[in-house]
Amino acid sequence: MPDGASVSVTFANRADYCDRVSRTRLHESQRQCDAMLEGISAMVPQRLLSLFTWKQLELLTCGSADVSVEALRSRTKYGVGVSSTQRHIRYFWATLRAFTPEQRSLFLRFVWGRSRLPVSAAEWGDTRFTLHTKQASKPDSQFPVAHTCFFSLELPAYSSASVCHDRMLYAITNCQAIDIDTTSGARENRALGNGWSSEEDSADDGEAGPGAASE
Repeated sequence: MPDGASVSVTFANRADYCDRVSRTRLHESQRQCDAMLEGISAMVPQRLLSLFTWKQLELLTCGSADVSVEALRSRTKYGVGVSSTQRHIRYFWATLRAFTPEQRSLFLRFVWGRSRLPVSAAEWGDTRFTLHTKQASKPDSQFPVAHTCFFSLELPAYSSASVCHDRMLYAITNCQAIDIDTTSGARENRALGNGWSSEEDSADDGEAGPGAASE
């Protein structure tokens, strides 16, 4: 409305005011929505979008907001000397199941740098999550160490499920640092063919910070 700022809302023009506000709010992001539609249409013909509900389209585009523990477990391999039957490994999976969806997303970001799992087998490709045991004389005092480039985790052999839960929760919530991959687990990743060849192989094996994710 021209010079609308100077027009007072009264009982007589209330209906017109409400109509104008509704139209404005409905179309205030039209340019942004048109740009998004143009981008999506470059990959998927626009006429096909009507076949999907918004939830289906979100799932195909972004993946599930919750990290499926079973999907992750089906894409997991274990490092040298590690098996799914070991006590601390069982504690690990129990901890992930006990986490809230938000905490599972934090965990995935901690170990992989992303908050959602791939949607399809094609998107997964040959990628596997790798679990190593972090060697320590006092494992309960240690935090897990993640290697985001390798999508792997060094997990201390915790003595109880509660200790595992507490240490993992602290790590995924408070540790955002990314350090170099000179830990034993990182070298094992490279030996398994999951990493790069670099001069870091000759570096001293250092202790990463508590729960540090390495680049």
